Amino acid sequence: MTTTEQVRKRCLDTIEKYPSLESEVNMLYSLYRMEIEDDCASEEHEAELCYGSIKELIEDLNNE
Repeated sequence: MTTTEQVRKRCLDTIEKYPSLESEVNMLYSLYRMEIEDDCASEEHEAELCYGSIKELIEDLNNE
């Protein structure tokens, strides 16, 4: 599985588990795609940033 496929799966899994985060997670995935298409950062680095942001969204949701 490629890095992009892993990121996509993580986003879909997150949306399935936390439907209220759908728009934010979709925005993060779009940002990930845009950054890797610009060739300004590695896929792995952008994936880690995306995962970190998703984790923060979940933590914020759980702290409400």
